[in-house]
Amino acid sequence: MESGGKHFILVHGLAHGAWCWYKVVARLRAAGHRATALDMAASGVHPASLREVASFEDYSRPLLDAVAAAADGERLVLVGHSLGGLNIALAMERFPEKIAAGVFLAASMPRVGSHMGITIEEFMRTIEPGFFMDSKTMVLNTEQGSRTAVVFGPNLLAAKIYDQSPAEDLELAKLLLRPGSQFMEDPMLKDETLLTDGNYGSVKRVFVIAKADSSSTEEMQRRMVDLSPGAEVEEIAGADHMAMLSKPTELCDSYKSINPKHSATQHPSIVNSTPTPGESTMEGVGGKHFILVHGLCHGAWCWYKVATQLRAAGHRVTALDLAAAGAHPARLDEVRSFEEYSRPLLDAVAGAGDGEGLVLVGHSHGGLSLTLAMERFPRKVATAVFVAAAMPCVGKHMGVTTEEFMRRTASKGMLMDCQIVPINSISSSDKNNNGVAIVMGPRFMEEKYYQESPAEDLTLAKLLVRPGNQFLNDPVMKDESLLTAGNYGSVRKVFVVAKADASSTEEMQRWMVDMSPGTEVEEIAGADHAVMNSKPGELCDILLRIANN
Repeated sequence: MESGGKHFILVHGLAHGAWCWYKVVARLRAAGHRATALDMAASGVHPASLREVASFEDYSRPLLDAVAAAADGERLVLVGHSLGGLNIALAMERFPEKIAAGVFLAASMPRVGSHMGITIEEFMRTIEPGFFMDSKTMVLNTEQGSRTAVVFGPNLLAAKIYDQSPAEDLELAKLLLRPGSQFMEDPMLKDETLLTDGNYGSVKRVFVIAKADSSSTEEMQRRMVDLSPGAEVEEIAGADHMAMLSKPTELCDSYKSINPKHSATQHPSIVNSTPTPGESTMEGVGGKHFILVHGLCHGAWCWYKVATQLRAAGHRVTALDLAAAGAHPARLDEVRSFEEYSRPLLDAVAGAGDGEGLVLVGHSHGGLSLTLAMERFPRKVATAVFVAAAMPCVGKHMGVTTEEFMRRTASKGMLMDCQIVPINSISSSDKNNNGVAIVMGPRFMEEKYYQESPAEDLTLAKLLVRPGNQFLNDPVMKDESLLTAGNYGSVRKVFVVAKADASSTEEMQRWMVDMSPGTEVEEIAGADHAVMNSKPGELCDILLRIANN
Protein backbone atom coordinates (compact mmCIF):
# COMPACT_ATOMS: atom_id res chain seq x y z
CA MET A 1 0.00 0.00 0.00
CA GLU A 2 0.97 3.60 -0.49
CA SER A 3 2.95 5.55 2.09
CA GLY A 4 1.85 8.90 3.41
CA GLY A 5 -1.68 10.24 3.68
CA LYS A 6 -4.33 8.76 5.90
CA HIS A 7 -4.99 5.07 6.40
CA PHE A 8 -8.61 4.21 5.63
CA ILE A 9 -10.02 0.88 6.81
CA LEU A 10 -13.27 0.11 4.99
CA VAL A 11 -15.94 -2.20 6.40
CA HIS A 12 -18.85 -3.54 4.36
CA GLY A 13 -22.47 -4.02 5.33
CA LEU A 14 -24.72 -7.03 5.74
CA ALA A 15 -24.21 -9.89 3.25
CA HIS A 16 -21.55 -7.94 1.33
CA GLY A 17 -17.76 -8.02 1.38
CA ALA A 18 -14.61 -5.98 0.83
CA TRP A 19 -15.33 -6.15 -2.90
CA CYS A 20 -18.02 -3.45 -2.66
CA TRP A 21 -15.30 -0.86 -1.96
CA TYR A 22 -13.33 -1.49 -5.15
CA LYS A 23 -14.06 1.91 -6.70
CA VAL A 24 -13.31 3.80 -3.50
CA VAL A 25 -10.10 1.89 -2.78
CA ALA A 26 -8.77 2.68 -6.26
CA ARG A 27 -9.55 6.39 -5.82
CA LEU A 28 -8.13 6.66 -2.32
CA ARG A 29 -4.88 5.00 -3.34
CA ALA A 30 -4.63 7.21 -6.42
CA ALA A 31 -4.91 10.19 -4.06
CA GLY A 32 -1.93 8.94 -2.04
CA HIS A 33 -3.76 7.32 0.89
CA ARG A 34 -3.58 3.83 2.30
CA ALA A 35 -6.78 1.86 1.92
CA THR A 36 -7.55 -1.51 3.50
CA ALA A 37 -10.89 -3.10 2.63
CA LEU A 38 -11.70 -6.04 4.86
CA ASP A 39 -13.97 -9.06 4.68
CA MET A 40 -15.70 -9.65 7.98
CA ALA A 41 -15.91 -13.32 8.98
CA ALA A 42 -17.98 -15.46 6.56
CA SER A 43 -18.31 -12.51 4.17
CA GLY A 44 -16.88 -11.81 0.73
CA VAL A 45 -14.18 -14.41 0.18
CA HIS A 46 -13.50 -15.01 3.88
CA PRO A 47 -13.13 -18.80 4.24
CA ALA A 48 -15.44 -19.28 7.23
CA SER A 49 -19.06 -20.33 6.87
CA LEU A 50 -21.69 -18.35 8.74
CA ARG A 51 -22.44 -21.34 10.99
CA GLU A 52 -18.83 -21.25 12.18
CA VAL A 53 -19.00 -17.62 13.35
CA ALA A 54 -19.98 -17.90 16.99
CA SER A 55 -20.55 -14.26 17.87
CA PHE A 56 -20.56 -10.65 16.70
CA GLU A 57 -17.07 -10.42 18.18
CA ASP A 58 -15.91 -13.29 15.95
CA TYR A 59 -17.66 -11.70 12.98
CA SER A 60 -15.79 -8.44 13.68
CA ARG A 61 -12.44 -10.16 14.31
CA PRO A 62 -10.80 -9.18 10.99
CA LEU A 63 -11.40 -5.50 11.80
CA LEU A 64 -10.41 -5.78 15.45
CA ASP A 65 -7.18 -7.56 14.52
CA ALA A 66 -6.36 -4.99 11.83
CA VAL A 67 -6.84 -2.07 14.21
CA ALA A 68 -4.91 -3.79 17.01
CA ALA A 69 -2.00 -4.42 14.65
CA ALA A 70 -1.86 -0.86 13.33
CA ALA A 71 1.31 1.00 14.16
CA ASP A 72 1.13 3.91 16.56
CA GLY A 73 0.51 7.10 14.65
CA GLU A 74 -1.09 5.53 11.60
CA ARG A 75 -4.03 7.96 11.73
CA LEU A 76 -6.68 5.34 11.11
CA VAL A 77 -9.96 6.44 9.58
CA LEU A 78 -12.54 3.68 9.95
CA VAL A 79 -15.40 3.71 7.43
CA GLY A 80 -18.41 1.50 8.07
CA HIS A 81 -21.30 0.98 5.68
CA SER A 82 -24.77 -0.08 6.78
CA LEU A 83 -24.41 -2.85 9.41
CA GLY A 84 -20.65 -2.23 9.25
CA GLY A 85 -21.26 0.80 11.46
CA LEU A 86 -21.60 -1.56 14.41
CA ASN A 87 -18.26 -3.18 13.61
CA ILE A 88 -16.43 0.13 13.61
CA ALA A 89 -18.27 1.21 16.79
CA LEU A 90 -16.88 -1.85 18.56
CA ALA A 91 -13.37 -1.07 17.29
CA MET A 92 -13.71 2.56 18.41
CA GLU A 93 -14.66 1.38 21.90
CA ARG A 94 -11.72 -1.04 22.06
CA PHE A 95 -9.00 1.10 20.47
CA PRO A 96 -9.94 4.78 20.71
CA GLU A 97 -6.30 5.89 20.84
CA LYS A 98 -5.62 4.35 17.42
CA ILE A 99 -8.57 5.85 15.55
CA ALA A 100 -8.65 9.40 14.25
CA ALA A 101 -12.24 9.24 13.01
CA GLY A 102 -15.13 6.86 12.52
CA VAL A 103 -17.15 7.46 9.36
CA PHE A 104 -20.67 6.02 9.22
CA LEU A 105 -21.87 5.72 5.63
CA ALA A 106 -25.65 5.30 5.67
CA ALA A 107 -24.71 3.09 8.57
CA SER A 108 -25.91 1.91 11.95
CA MET A 109 -24.45 4.49 14.34
CA PRO A 110 -25.11 3.49 17.95
CA ARG A 111 -24.99 5.89 20.86
CA VAL A 112 -23.53 5.85 24.34
CA GLY A 113 -26.07 4.66 26.91
CA SER A 114 -28.00 2.39 24.53
CA HIS A 115 -27.27 -1.12 23.33
CA MET A 116 -25.78 -1.39 19.84
CA GLY A 117 -28.68 -3.45 18.52
CA ILE A 118 -31.12 -0.59 19.04
CA THR A 119 -30.27 0.84 15.63
CA ILE A 120 -31.39 -2.40 13.95
CA GLU A 121 -34.49 -2.62 16.14
CA GLU A 122 -35.48 0.94 15.19
CA PHE A 123 -34.92 0.17 11.52
CA MET A 124 -37.12 -2.92 11.71
CA ARG A 125 -39.89 -0.94 13.46
CA THR A 126 -39.77 1.80 10.82
CA ILE A 127 -39.91 -0.22 7.61
CA GLU A 128 -43.18 -1.18 5.97
CA PRO A 129 -44.46 -4.77 5.77
CA GLY A 130 -43.04 -6.49 2.73
CA PHE A 131 -39.96 -4.28 2.72
CA PHE A 132 -37.61 -7.21 2.10
CA MET A 133 -39.57 -8.26 -1.00
CA ASP A 134 -38.06 -11.48 -2.41
CA SER A 135 -35.39 -11.87 0.27
CA LYS A 136 -35.38 -15.08 2.27
CA THR A 137 -34.60 -15.89 5.86
CA MET A 138 -32.89 -19.04 7.02
CA VAL A 139 -32.25 -20.53 10.43
CA LEU A 140 -28.69 -21.58 11.23
CA ASN A 141 -28.22 -24.24 13.87
CA THR A 142 -24.98 -23.44 15.65
CA GLU A 143 -23.28 -24.59 18.86
CA GLN A 144 -24.55 -21.36 20.44
CA GLY A 145 -28.14 -22.09 19.39
CA SER A 146 -30.35 -21.03 16.51
CA ARG A 147 -29.52 -17.87 14.62
CA THR A 148 -31.42 -16.14 11.82
CA ALA A 149 -29.71 -15.18 8.57
CA VAL A 150 -30.98 -13.33 5.52
CA VAL A 151 -30.40 -13.90 1.81
CA PHE A 152 -31.10 -10.71 -0.12
CA GLY A 153 -33.36 -11.18 -3.12
CA PRO A 154 -32.53 -9.73 -6.56
CA ASN A 155 -35.70 -7.64 -6.62
CA LEU A 156 -34.82 -6.03 -3.29
CA LEU A 157 -31.32 -5.31 -4.53
CA ALA A 158 -32.59 -3.69 -7.70
CA ALA A 159 -35.39 -1.69 -6.12
CA LYS A 160 -34.00 -0.53 -2.76
CA ILE A 161 -30.26 -1.04 -2.44
CA TYR A 162 -28.68 -0.59 -5.89
CA ASP A 163 -31.44 1.49 -7.50
CA GLN A 164 -29.10 4.37 -8.45
CA SER A 165 -25.99 2.26 -9.05
CA PRO A 166 -24.68 1.13 -12.46
CA ALA A 167 -26.24 -2.08 -13.76
CA GLU A 168 -22.78 -3.68 -13.74
CA ASP A 169 -22.50 -3.19 -9.97
CA LEU A 170 -25.93 -4.70 -9.39
CA GLU A 171 -24.77 -7.68 -11.42
CA LEU A 172 -21.58 -7.89 -9.36
CA ALA A 173 -23.63 -7.97 -6.16
CA LYS A 174 -25.84 -10.79 -7.46
CA LEU A 175 -22.69 -12.80 -8.11
CA LEU A 176 -21.04 -12.17 -4.74
CA LEU A 177 -23.62 -11.75 -1.98
CA ARG A 178 -23.59 -14.33 0.81
CA PRO A 179 -26.12 -15.00 3.58
CA GLY A 180 -25.70 -12.48 6.38
CA SER A 181 -26.57 -12.33 10.06
CA GLN A 182 -27.34 -9.26 12.14
CA PHE A 183 -26.44 -11.19 15.33
CA MET A 184 -29.48 -9.79 17.12
CA GLU A 185 -29.37 -12.70 19.59
CA ASP A 186 -25.80 -11.86 20.60
CA PRO A 187 -25.42 -10.53 24.18
CA MET A 188 -22.96 -7.91 22.94
CA LEU A 189 -25.68 -6.20 20.92
CA LYS A 190 -27.92 -6.09 24.01
CA ASP A 191 -25.33 -4.62 26.43
CA GLU A 192 -26.29 -1.03 27.31
CA THR A 193 -22.97 -0.47 29.11
CA LEU A 194 -20.75 -1.53 26.21
CA LEU A 195 -20.19 1.88 24.62
CA THR A 196 -18.61 4.51 26.87
CA ASP A 197 -18.05 8.24 26.66
CA GLY A 198 -14.37 7.79 27.43
CA ASN A 199 -13.72 5.43 24.53
CA TYR A 200 -16.33 5.29 21.75
CA GLY A 201 -17.65 8.72 22.64
CA SER A 202 -14.19 10.30 22.48
CA VAL A 203 -13.58 9.44 18.82
CA LYS A 204 -14.63 11.87 16.13
CA ARG A 205 -17.74 10.63 14.33
CA VAL A 206 -18.83 11.65 10.85
CA PHE A 207 -22.13 10.50 9.37
CA VAL A 208 -22.44 10.49 5.56
CA ILE A 209 -26.07 10.71 4.47
CA ALA A 210 -27.01 8.98 1.23
CA LYS A 211 -29.87 11.24 0.22
CA ALA A 212 -31.44 8.90 -2.37
CA ASP A 213 -31.26 5.81 -0.16
CA SER A 214 -34.45 3.74 -0.60
CA SER A 215 -33.42 1.27 2.08
CA SER A 216 -32.24 3.27 5.07
CA THR A 217 -34.08 6.45 4.13
CA GLU A 218 -32.73 9.94 4.69
CA GLU A 219 -35.25 10.33 7.52
CA MET A 220 -33.91 7.20 9.26
CA GLN A 221 -30.33 8.36 8.81
CA ARG A 222 -31.03 11.82 10.24
CA ARG A 223 -32.76 10.27 13.23
CA MET A 224 -29.55 8.38 14.10
CA VAL A 225 -27.61 11.62 13.79
CA ASP A 226 -30.09 13.46 16.02
CA LEU A 227 -29.75 10.78 18.68
CA SER A 228 -25.94 11.10 18.68
CA PRO A 229 -25.06 14.72 19.43
CA GLY A 230 -21.62 15.77 18.27
CA ALA A 231 -21.54 13.73 15.07
CA GLU A 232 -20.57 15.75 12.02
CA VAL A 233 -22.69 15.35 8.90
CA GLU A 234 -21.85 15.10 5.20
CA GLU A 235 -24.44 14.61 2.46
CA ILE A 236 -24.28 12.98 -0.99
CA ALA A 237 -27.11 13.85 -3.35
CA GLY A 238 -28.25 11.04 -5.65
CA ALA A 239 -26.54 8.32 -3.62
CA ASP A 240 -28.48 5.11 -3.08
CA HIS A 241 -27.71 2.76 -0.19
CA MET A 242 -24.56 1.63 -2.01
CA ALA A 243 -23.04 5.11 -2.07
CA MET A 244 -19.58 3.67 -2.71
CA LEU A 245 -20.85 2.37 -6.06
CA SER A 246 -23.45 4.94 -7.09
CA LYS A 247 -21.37 7.99 -6.09
CA PRO A 248 -17.78 6.82 -5.46
CA THR A 249 -16.09 10.09 -6.44
CA GLU A 250 -18.43 12.18 -4.32
CA LEU A 251 -17.90 9.82 -1.40
CA CYS A 252 -14.13 10.14 -1.68
CA ASP A 253 -14.48 13.92 -1.91
CA SER A 254 -16.46 13.90 1.33
CA TYR A 255 -13.50 12.25 3.05
CA LYS A 256 -11.32 15.26 2.20
CA SER A 257 -13.25 17.33 4.73
CA ILE A 258 -12.43 14.89 7.51
CA ASN A 259 -9.80 16.47 9.70
CA PRO A 260 -8.50 13.43 11.53
CA LYS A 261 -8.65 14.70 15.07
CA HIS A 262 -10.57 13.43 18.04
CA SER A 263 -13.50 15.18 19.57
CA ALA A 264 -13.32 17.26 22.72
CA THR A 265 -12.14 14.40 24.93
CA GLN A 266 -9.08 13.58 22.86
CA HIS A 267 -6.36 11.02 23.30
CA PRO A 268 -3.32 13.31 22.94
CA SER A 269 -1.03 10.51 21.83
CA ILE A 270 -2.84 10.27 18.54
CA VAL A 271 -3.70 13.89 17.76
CA ASN A 272 -0.26 14.92 16.55
CA SER A 273 0.69 11.59 14.98
CA THR A 274 1.01 10.84 11.30
CA PRO A 275 -16.20 -9.49 -2.87
CA THR A 276 -26.89 -20.21 -3.94
CA PRO A 277 -23.98 -17.45 -3.82
CA GLY A 278 -21.66 -17.27 -6.79
CA GLU A 279 -24.28 -17.90 -9.44
CA SER A 280 -26.32 -15.33 -11.30
CA THR A 281 -28.89 -16.38 -13.86
CA MET A 282 -30.66 -13.63 -15.74
CA GLU A 283 -33.58 -14.23 -18.01
CA GLY A 284 -33.48 -12.20 -21.17
CA VAL A 285 -36.38 -12.09 -23.60
CA GLY A 286 -35.54 -15.07 -25.78
CA GLY A 287 -32.01 -15.14 -27.10
CA LYS A 288 -29.24 -17.62 -26.35
CA HIS A 289 -28.15 -18.99 -23.02
CA PHE A 290 -24.53 -18.13 -22.21
CA ILE A 291 -22.75 -19.95 -19.37
CA LEU A 292 -19.62 -18.08 -18.29
CA VAL A 293 -16.74 -19.85 -16.54
CA HIS A 294 -13.90 -18.04 -14.81
CA GLY A 295 -10.19 -18.84 -14.73
CA LEU A 296 -7.80 -19.87 -11.98
CA CYS A 297 -8.14 -18.05 -8.64
CA HIS A 298 -11.06 -15.99 -9.96
CA GLY A 299 -14.83 -16.34 -9.75
CA ALA A 300 -18.11 -15.51 -11.44
CA TRP A 301 -17.54 -11.90 -10.36
CA CYS A 302 -14.99 -11.31 -13.13
CA TRP A 303 -17.81 -11.51 -15.73
CA TYR A 304 -19.90 -8.70 -14.25
CA LYS A 305 -19.41 -6.33 -17.22
CA VAL A 306 -19.96 -8.96 -19.90
CA ALA A 307 -22.98 -10.47 -18.13
CA THR A 308 -24.60 -7.04 -17.93
CA GLN A 309 -24.09 -6.34 -21.63
CA LEU A 310 -25.29 -9.76 -22.77
CA ARG A 311 -28.39 -9.45 -20.64
CA ALA A 312 -29.08 -5.99 -22.08
CA ALA A 313 -28.94 -7.60 -25.54
CA GLY A 314 -31.77 -9.96 -24.55
CA HIS A 315 -29.84 -13.13 -23.71
CA ARG A 316 -29.84 -15.46 -20.72
CA VAL A 317 -26.61 -15.42 -18.75
CA THR A 318 -25.38 -17.79 -16.06
CA ALA A 319 -22.04 -16.88 -14.50
CA LEU A 320 -20.79 -19.67 -12.26
CA ASP A 321 -18.41 -20.04 -9.35
CA LEU A 322 -16.56 -23.32 -9.65
CA ALA A 323 -15.96 -25.14 -6.36
CA ALA A 324 -13.89 -23.16 -3.81
CA ALA A 325 -13.77 -20.16 -6.15
CA GLY A 326 -15.37 -16.74 -5.91
CA ALA A 327 -18.16 -16.85 -3.32
CA HIS A 328 -18.52 -20.64 -3.47
CA PRO A 329 -18.64 -21.88 0.15
CA ALA A 330 -16.19 -24.78 -0.18
CA ARG A 331 -12.56 -24.50 0.92
CA LEU A 332 -9.87 -25.52 -1.52
CA ASP A 333 -8.73 -28.46 0.60
CA GLU A 334 -12.29 -29.83 0.48
CA VAL A 335 -12.26 -30.13 -3.32
CA ARG A 336 -10.66 -33.50 -3.99
CA SER A 337 -10.67 -33.64 -7.78
CA PHE A 338 -11.01 -31.64 -10.98
CA GLU A 339 -14.42 -33.26 -11.40
CA GLU A 340 -15.56 -31.83 -8.06
CA TYR A 341 -14.05 -28.46 -8.95
CA SER A 342 -16.02 -28.45 -12.22
CA ARG A 343 -19.23 -29.79 -10.66
CA PRO A 344 -21.15 -26.45 -10.73
CA LEU A 345 -20.65 -26.26 -14.50
CA LEU A 346 -21.36 -29.93 -15.12
CA ASP A 347 -24.58 -29.70 -13.11
CA ALA A 348 -25.67 -26.53 -14.93
CA VAL A 349 -25.15 -28.11 -18.34
CA ALA A 350 -26.77 -31.38 -17.31
CA GLY A 351 -29.82 -29.45 -16.09
CA ALA A 352 -30.24 -27.44 -19.28
CA GLY A 353 -33.30 -28.19 -21.35
CA ASP A 354 -33.03 -30.14 -24.57
CA GLY A 355 -32.55 -27.86 -27.52
CA GLU A 356 -31.28 -24.93 -25.46
CA GLY A 357 -28.13 -24.78 -27.56
CA LEU A 358 -25.87 -23.54 -24.78
CA VAL A 359 -22.98 -21.20 -25.52
CA LEU A 360 -20.22 -22.04 -23.04
CA VAL A 361 -17.57 -19.36 -22.51
CA GLY A 362 -14.41 -20.24 -20.61
CA HIS A 363 -11.58 -17.97 -19.60
CA SER A 364 -8.01 -19.08 -18.93
CA HIS A 365 -7.97 -22.28 -16.83
CA GLY A 366 -11.77 -22.36 -17.17
CA GLY A 367 -11.28 -23.72 -20.68
CA LEU A 368 -10.54 -27.11 -19.15
CA SER A 369 -13.84 -27.18 -17.26
CA LEU A 370 -15.58 -26.29 -20.53
CA THR A 371 -13.76 -29.14 -22.24
CA LEU A 372 -14.99 -31.65 -19.67
CA ALA A 373 -18.59 -30.43 -20.11
CA MET A 374 -18.29 -30.64 -23.90
CA GLU A 375 -17.08 -34.24 -23.69
CA ARG A 376 -19.90 -35.19 -21.31
CA PHE A 377 -22.78 -33.29 -22.96
CA PRO A 378 -21.91 -32.56 -26.60
CA ARG A 379 -25.54 -32.42 -27.74
CA LYS A 380 -26.39 -29.70 -25.22
CA VAL A 381 -23.61 -27.34 -26.29
CA ALA A 382 -24.01 -25.34 -29.48
CA THR A 383 -20.68 -23.53 -29.24
CA ALA A 384 -17.76 -23.36 -26.86
CA VAL A 385 -15.79 -20.12 -26.72
CA PHE A 386 -12.27 -20.18 -25.30
CA VAL A 387 -11.23 -16.67 -24.21
CA ALA A 388 -7.43 -16.71 -23.91
CA ALA A 389 -8.20 -20.09 -22.40
CA ALA A 390 -6.68 -23.53 -22.01
CA MET A 391 -7.97 -25.46 -25.04
CA PRO A 392 -6.80 -29.07 -25.22
CA CYS A 393 -7.06 -31.31 -28.26
CA VAL A 394 -8.33 -34.79 -29.01
CA GLY A 395 -5.60 -37.39 -28.56
CA LYS A 396 -3.70 -35.58 -25.79
CA HIS A 397 -4.34 -35.32 -22.06
CA MET A 398 -6.08 -32.17 -20.86
CA GLY A 399 -3.18 -31.14 -18.64
CA VAL A 400 -0.86 -30.63 -21.60
CA THR A 401 -1.95 -27.01 -21.97
CA THR A 402 -1.19 -26.19 -18.33
CA GLU A 403 2.12 -28.03 -18.52
CA GLU A 404 3.11 -26.05 -21.59
CA PHE A 405 2.07 -22.77 -19.97
CA MET A 406 4.11 -23.52 -16.85
CA ARG A 407 7.09 -24.54 -18.98
CA ARG A 408 6.98 -21.26 -20.88
CA THR A 409 6.32 -18.99 -17.92
CA ALA A 410 7.87 -20.43 -14.78
CA SER A 411 11.26 -20.92 -16.43
CA LYS A 412 11.32 -17.26 -17.45
CA GLY A 413 10.27 -15.87 -14.09
CA MET A 414 6.98 -14.63 -15.52
CA LEU A 415 5.07 -15.77 -12.43
CA MET A 416 6.87 -13.00 -10.54
CA ASP A 417 5.47 -12.73 -6.99
CA CYS A 418 2.95 -15.55 -7.31
CA GLN A 419 3.38 -18.26 -4.69
CA ILE A 420 2.97 -22.00 -4.99
CA VAL A 421 1.93 -23.36 -1.60
CA PRO A 422 0.83 -26.73 -0.21
CA ILE A 423 -2.94 -26.89 -0.05
CA ASN A 424 -2.82 -28.33 3.46
CA SER A 425 -1.21 -25.06 4.61
CA ILE A 426 -4.28 -23.07 3.53
CA SER A 427 -6.67 -24.89 5.84
CA SER A 428 -6.02 -27.36 8.60
CA SER A 429 -9.16 -29.41 8.03
CA ASP A 430 -7.48 -32.05 5.86
CA LYS A 431 -3.78 -32.72 6.32
CA ASN A 432 -3.92 -35.56 3.79
CA ASN A 433 -4.66 -33.30 0.83
CA ASN A 434 -1.14 -32.81 -0.49
CA GLY A 435 -1.77 -30.87 -3.69
CA VAL A 436 -0.42 -27.42 -4.36
CA ALA A 437 -2.17 -24.15 -5.03
CA ILE A 438 -1.21 -20.93 -6.75
CA VAL A 439 -1.65 -17.66 -4.88
CA MET A 440 -1.57 -14.80 -7.37
CA GLY A 441 0.79 -11.98 -6.45
CA PRO A 442 -0.20 -8.32 -6.79
CA ARG A 443 2.73 -7.48 -9.08
CA PHE A 444 1.86 -10.37 -11.37
CA MET A 445 -1.73 -9.16 -11.57
CA GLU A 446 -0.62 -5.58 -12.25
CA GLU A 447 1.97 -6.36 -14.91
CA LYS A 448 0.92 -9.63 -16.54
CA TYR A 449 -2.82 -10.06 -16.04
CA TYR A 450 -4.63 -6.72 -15.67
CA GLN A 451 -2.08 -4.36 -17.19
CA GLU A 452 -4.56 -2.97 -19.76
CA SER A 453 -7.62 -3.10 -17.49
CA PRO A 454 -9.07 -0.19 -15.50
CA ALA A 455 -7.47 0.36 -12.08
CA GLU A 456 -10.84 -0.35 -10.45
CA ASP A 457 -10.92 -3.86 -11.91
CA LEU A 458 -7.39 -4.56 -10.72
CA THR A 459 -8.44 -3.41 -7.25
CA LEU A 460 -11.53 -5.63 -7.38
CA ALA A 461 -9.40 -8.62 -8.33
CA LYS A 462 -6.96 -8.02 -5.48
CA LEU A 463 -9.91 -8.06 -3.09
CA LEU A 464 -11.45 -11.24 -4.49
CA VAL A 465 -8.86 -13.68 -5.85
CA ARG A 466 -8.52 -16.92 -3.90
CA PRO A 467 -5.83 -19.62 -4.01
CA GLY A 468 -6.36 -21.87 -7.03
CA ASN A 469 -5.56 -25.50 -7.82
CA GLN A 470 -4.57 -26.50 -11.37
CA PHE A 471 -5.15 -30.20 -10.52
CA LEU A 472 -2.09 -31.24 -12.52
CA ASN A 473 -1.88 -34.57 -10.71
CA ASP A 474 -5.56 -35.41 -11.16
CA PRO A 475 -6.13 -38.58 -13.25
CA VAL A 476 -8.59 -36.66 -15.44
CA MET A 477 -5.75 -34.34 -16.46
CA LYS A 478 -3.49 -37.25 -17.46
CA ASP A 479 -5.96 -39.40 -19.41
CA GLU A 480 -5.05 -39.23 -23.12
CA SER A 481 -8.19 -41.14 -24.09
CA LEU A 482 -10.59 -38.82 -22.26
CA LEU A 483 -11.34 -36.44 -25.13
CA THR A 484 -12.97 -38.04 -28.14
CA ALA A 485 -13.63 -36.85 -31.68
CA GLY A 486 -17.27 -37.94 -31.40
CA ASN A 487 -18.01 -35.81 -28.32
CA TYR A 488 -15.57 -33.00 -27.52
CA GLY A 489 -14.36 -32.90 -31.10
CA SER A 490 -17.88 -32.57 -32.49
CA VAL A 491 -18.70 -29.27 -30.75
CA ARG A 492 -18.06 -26.00 -32.53
CA LYS A 493 -15.05 -24.26 -30.97
CA VAL A 494 -14.11 -20.59 -31.18
CA PHE A 495 -10.86 -19.25 -29.73
CA VAL A 496 -10.65 -15.55 -28.81
CA VAL A 497 -7.04 -14.35 -28.94
CA ALA A 498 -6.16 -11.57 -26.50
CA LYS A 499 -3.42 -9.85 -28.44
CA ALA A 500 -1.96 -7.83 -25.54
CA ASP A 501 -1.98 -10.74 -23.09
CA ALA A 502 1.27 -10.69 -21.11
CA SER A 503 0.41 -13.87 -19.21
CA SER A 504 -0.75 -16.40 -21.78
CA THR A 505 0.99 -14.70 -24.67
CA GLU A 506 -0.40 -14.53 -28.18
CA GLU A 507 2.22 -17.10 -29.20
CA MET A 508 0.97 -19.49 -26.51
CA GLN A 509 -2.65 -18.94 -27.53
CA ARG A 510 -1.95 -19.61 -31.21
CA TRP A 511 -0.03 -22.78 -30.26
CA MET A 512 -3.27 -24.13 -28.77
CA VAL A 513 -5.27 -23.12 -31.84
CA ASP A 514 -2.79 -24.87 -34.14
CA MET A 515 -3.20 -28.09 -32.12
CA SER A 516 -6.97 -28.12 -32.78
CA PRO A 517 -7.60 -27.81 -36.53
CA GLY A 518 -11.05 -26.48 -37.38
CA THR A 519 -11.17 -24.03 -34.49
CA GLU A 520 -12.51 -20.62 -35.49
CA VAL A 521 -10.42 -17.65 -34.37
CA GLU A 522 -11.37 -14.16 -33.25
CA GLU A 523 -8.92 -11.49 -32.11
CA ILE A 524 -9.15 -8.54 -29.75
CA ALA A 525 -6.44 -5.93 -30.05
CA GLY A 526 -5.36 -4.30 -26.79
CA ALA A 527 -6.89 -7.02 -24.61
CA ASP A 528 -4.85 -8.19 -21.65
CA HIS A 529 -5.44 -11.58 -20.04
CA ALA A 530 -8.51 -10.24 -18.22
CA VAL A 531 -10.27 -9.69 -21.54
CA MET A 532 -13.68 -9.33 -19.90
CA ASN A 533 -12.37 -6.33 -17.97
CA SER A 534 -10.03 -4.66 -20.45
CA LYS A 535 -12.25 -5.06 -23.53
CA PRO A 536 -15.76 -6.09 -22.40
CA GLY A 537 -17.56 -4.38 -25.28
CA GLU A 538 -15.38 -5.97 -27.92
CA LEU A 539 -15.72 -9.40 -26.28
CA CYS A 540 -19.51 -9.03 -26.14
CA ASP A 541 -19.60 -8.07 -29.81
CA ILE A 542 -17.78 -11.31 -30.63
CA LEU A 543 -20.04 -13.41 -28.40
CA LEU A 544 -23.16 -11.92 -29.95
CA ARG A 545 -21.82 -12.53 -33.44
CA ILE A 546 -20.98 -16.12 -32.54
CA ALA A 547 -24.41 -16.68 -31.01
CA ASN A 548 -26.17 -15.32 -34.08
CA ASN A 549 -24.19 -17.55 -36.45
